[in-house]
Amino acid sequence: MSDHAIRLHFGYTVPVNGSFARLSYNPLVEWHSFATIPAPEAVNGRPKGYSLIVSNAGDWTKSTIQDGPSHIWIRGVPTCGAMRIATLFNRVVLIATGSGIGPMLGYIQNPSGGTQLIWSTKQPEETFGEDLCRTVTKRVPNAIIHDTKKQGRPDLVKMGYNLAKSSKAEAVIIIANEKTTKKVVYGLETRGVPAYGAIWDS
Repeated sequence: MSDHAIRLHFGYTVPVNGSFARLSYNPLVEWHSFATIPAPEAVNGRPKGYSLIVSNAGDWTKSTIQDGPSHIWIRGVPTCGAMRIATLFNRVVLIATGSGIGPMLGYIQNPSGGTQLIWSTKQPEETFGEDLCRTVTKRVPNAIIHDTKKQGRPDLVKMGYNLAKSSKAEAVIIIANEKTTKKVVYGLETRGVPAYGAIWDS
Protein backbone atom coordinates (compact mmCIF):
# COMPACT_ATOMS: atom_id res chain seq x y z
CA MET A 1 0.00 0.00 0.00
CA SER A 2 2.70 2.48 1.10
CA ASP A 3 5.66 2.87 3.45
CA HIS A 4 3.12 3.53 6.22
CA ALA A 5 0.75 0.59 5.78
CA ILE A 6 0.47 -2.86 4.19
CA ARG A 7 -2.39 -5.29 3.72
CA LEU A 8 -1.92 -8.99 4.57
CA HIS A 9 -4.22 -11.68 3.13
CA PHE A 10 -5.16 -15.05 4.66
CA GLY A 11 -7.22 -17.88 3.19
CA TYR A 12 -7.82 -20.37 6.02
CA THR A 13 -11.19 -19.00 7.20
CA VAL A 14 -13.82 -16.31 6.53
CA PRO A 15 -14.51 -14.42 9.79
CA VAL A 16 -17.67 -12.52 10.68
CA ASN A 17 -17.81 -8.74 10.36
CA GLY A 18 -16.30 -6.94 13.32
CA SER A 19 -13.74 -9.57 14.30
CA PHE A 20 -9.98 -9.40 14.88
CA ALA A 21 -7.00 -11.73 14.60
CA ARG A 22 -3.83 -12.00 16.69
CA LEU A 23 -0.48 -12.26 14.91
CA SER A 24 3.06 -12.98 16.07
CA TYR A 25 6.60 -13.76 14.89
CA ASN A 26 7.42 -15.13 18.34
CA PRO A 27 4.29 -16.67 19.89
CA LEU A 28 5.92 -17.33 23.26
CA VAL A 29 6.70 -13.64 23.73
CA GLU A 30 4.12 -11.31 22.17
CA TRP A 31 0.90 -11.09 20.13
CA HIS A 32 -0.52 -8.18 18.13
CA SER A 33 -4.22 -7.73 17.35
CA PHE A 34 -5.57 -6.48 14.01
CA ALA A 35 -9.11 -6.12 12.74
CA THR A 36 -10.12 -8.49 9.95
CA ILE A 37 -11.66 -7.55 6.61
CA PRO A 38 -13.74 -10.57 5.51
CA ALA A 39 -13.51 -11.72 1.89
CA PRO A 40 -16.40 -14.21 1.52
CA GLU A 41 -15.63 -14.70 -2.18
CA ALA A 42 -12.43 -15.02 -4.21
CA VAL A 43 -11.26 -11.61 -5.51
CA ASN A 44 -8.48 -10.75 -7.99
CA GLY A 45 -7.14 -14.29 -7.97
CA ARG A 46 -6.99 -14.50 -4.16
CA PRO A 47 -9.03 -17.23 -2.41
CA LYS A 48 -11.84 -16.32 -0.04
CA GLY A 49 -10.71 -15.61 3.50
CA TYR A 50 -9.81 -12.27 5.02
CA SER A 51 -7.23 -9.52 5.05
CA LEU A 52 -6.00 -7.00 7.57
CA ILE A 53 -4.18 -3.68 7.49
CA VAL A 54 -0.91 -3.25 9.38
CA SER A 55 -0.17 0.44 9.95
CA ASN A 56 3.13 1.82 11.25
CA ALA A 57 2.56 2.29 14.97
CA GLY A 58 5.69 0.85 16.60
CA ASP A 59 8.69 -1.45 16.19
CA TRP A 60 6.72 -4.61 15.31
CA THR A 61 4.47 -2.96 12.73
CA LYS A 62 7.34 -0.94 11.27
CA SER A 63 9.41 -4.10 10.82
CA THR A 64 6.46 -5.90 9.23
CA ILE A 65 5.95 -3.09 6.71
CA GLN A 66 9.61 -2.53 5.85
CA ASP A 67 10.94 -6.11 5.87
CA GLY A 68 7.88 -8.23 5.15
CA PRO A 69 7.36 -11.39 7.19
CA SER A 70 8.81 -14.70 5.99
CA HIS A 71 6.45 -16.49 8.37
CA ILE A 72 3.78 -15.53 10.87
CA TRP A 73 1.77 -17.28 13.58
CA ILE A 74 -1.97 -16.74 13.91
CA ARG A 75 -3.63 -17.39 17.27
CA GLY A 76 -6.73 -19.54 16.90
CA VAL A 77 -9.57 -18.11 14.84
CA PRO A 78 -10.64 -14.45 14.58
CA THR A 79 -12.59 -13.14 17.60
CA CYS A 80 -15.38 -10.56 17.73
CA GLY A 81 -14.19 -6.99 18.35
CA ALA A 82 -15.60 -3.47 18.75
CA MET A 83 -17.10 -3.23 15.23
CA ARG A 84 -19.31 -6.26 15.83
CA ILE A 85 -21.72 -3.96 17.67
CA ALA A 86 -22.57 -2.18 14.40
CA THR A 87 -24.76 -5.13 13.38
CA LEU A 88 -27.15 -4.34 16.25
CA PHE A 89 -28.35 -1.08 14.69
CA ASN A 90 -30.45 -0.16 11.66
CA ARG A 91 -28.56 3.09 11.00
CA VAL A 92 -25.05 3.98 12.18
CA VAL A 93 -22.42 6.66 11.78
CA LEU A 94 -18.88 5.31 11.66
CA ILE A 95 -15.89 7.48 12.59
CA ALA A 96 -12.36 6.32 11.78
CA THR A 97 -9.01 8.00 12.15
CA GLY A 98 -6.02 6.78 10.14
CA SER A 99 -5.80 3.01 9.94
CA GLY A 100 -8.99 2.79 12.01
CA ILE A 101 -10.63 2.44 8.61
CA GLY A 102 -9.36 -1.16 8.54
CA PRO A 103 -11.71 -2.50 11.22
CA MET A 104 -14.62 -0.82 9.43
CA LEU A 105 -13.98 -2.15 5.93
CA GLY A 106 -15.67 -5.50 6.51
CA TYR A 107 -18.84 -3.79 7.68
CA ILE A 108 -18.67 -1.11 4.99
CA GLN A 109 -18.47 -3.80 2.30
CA ASN A 110 -21.44 -5.69 3.74
CA PRO A 111 -23.47 -3.37 5.99
CA SER A 112 -26.46 -4.57 7.99
CA GLY A 113 -28.17 -1.18 7.77
CA GLY A 114 -27.86 2.45 6.71
CA THR A 115 -24.28 3.64 7.07
CA GLN A 116 -22.59 7.05 7.13
CA LEU A 117 -18.84 7.50 7.48
CA ILE A 118 -16.33 10.09 8.64
CA TRP A 119 -12.72 9.10 7.95
CA SER A 120 -10.04 11.50 9.16
CA THR A 121 -6.55 10.66 7.93
CA LYS A 122 -3.43 12.11 6.38
CA GLN A 123 -3.23 11.73 2.58
CA PRO A 124 -5.65 8.77 2.30
CA GLU A 125 -4.81 7.71 -1.27
CA GLU A 126 -1.05 8.00 -0.81
CA THR A 127 -1.13 6.15 2.52
CA PHE A 128 -3.77 3.48 1.99
CA GLY A 129 -3.97 3.19 -1.79
CA GLU A 130 -6.52 4.02 -4.45
CA ASP A 131 -8.22 0.60 -4.26
CA LEU A 132 -9.09 1.00 -0.59
CA CYS A 133 -10.29 4.58 -1.08
CA ARG A 134 -12.37 3.49 -4.06
CA THR A 135 -13.98 0.74 -1.98
CA VAL A 136 -14.91 3.27 0.70
CA THR A 137 -16.47 5.78 -1.70
CA LYS A 138 -18.25 3.06 -3.69
CA ARG A 139 -19.86 1.49 -0.61
CA VAL A 140 -20.53 4.79 1.21
CA PRO A 141 -21.06 7.35 -1.58
CA ASN A 142 -21.54 10.25 0.85
CA ALA A 143 -18.51 9.36 2.97
CA ILE A 144 -16.69 12.33 4.47
CA ILE A 145 -12.97 11.76 3.92
CA HIS A 146 -11.08 14.48 5.78
CA ASP A 147 -7.45 14.84 4.68
CA THR A 148 -5.72 16.21 7.76
CA LYS A 149 -2.68 17.36 5.78
CA LYS A 150 -4.85 19.66 3.67
CA GLN A 151 -7.66 20.47 6.08
CA GLY A 152 -6.10 20.21 9.53
CA ARG A 153 -7.54 18.30 12.48
CA PRO A 154 -11.33 18.09 12.47
CA ASP A 155 -13.78 18.50 15.35
CA LEU A 156 -14.96 14.89 15.34
CA VAL A 157 -17.48 15.42 18.13
CA LYS A 158 -19.23 18.19 16.19
CA MET A 159 -19.03 16.34 12.87
CA GLY A 160 -20.25 13.08 14.41
CA TYR A 161 -23.12 14.79 16.21
CA ASN A 162 -24.30 16.66 13.12
CA LEU A 163 -24.11 13.57 10.91
CA ALA A 164 -25.86 11.38 13.47
CA LYS A 165 -28.72 13.86 13.75
CA SER A 166 -29.08 14.49 10.00
CA SER A 167 -29.01 10.78 9.15
CA LYS A 168 -31.17 9.78 12.15
CA ALA A 169 -28.54 7.26 13.18
CA GLU A 170 -29.19 5.06 16.18
CA ALA A 171 -25.52 5.02 17.22
CA VAL A 172 -22.02 6.28 16.44
CA ILE A 173 -19.08 3.88 16.44
CA ILE A 174 -15.52 5.17 16.48
CA ILE A 175 -12.22 3.40 15.83
CA ALA A 176 -9.31 5.65 16.78
CA ASN A 177 -6.59 5.91 19.40
CA GLU A 178 -7.60 5.76 23.06
CA LYS A 179 -7.54 9.51 23.68
CA THR A 180 -9.64 10.39 20.62
CA THR A 181 -12.08 7.54 21.20
CA LYS A 182 -12.78 8.53 24.78
CA LYS A 183 -13.12 12.21 23.83
CA VAL A 184 -15.61 11.49 21.03
CA VAL A 185 -17.63 8.90 22.97
CA TYR A 186 -17.92 11.25 25.97
CA GLY A 187 -18.67 14.28 23.79
CA LEU A 188 -21.47 12.50 21.94
CA GLU A 189 -23.00 10.73 24.93
CA THR A 190 -23.22 13.99 26.90
CA ARG A 191 -25.19 15.34 23.92
CA GLY A 192 -27.57 12.38 23.99
CA VAL A 193 -26.08 10.37 21.12
CA PRO A 194 -25.24 6.71 21.87
CA ALA A 195 -21.55 6.20 21.00
CA TYR A 196 -19.25 3.20 21.20
CA GLY A 197 -15.58 2.39 20.76
CA ALA A 198 -12.86 0.07 22.01
CA ILE A 199 -12.42 -0.09 25.79
CA TRP A 200 -8.71 -1.05 26.08
CA ASP A 201 -9.31 -3.62 28.83
CA SER A 202 -6.39 -5.90 27.95
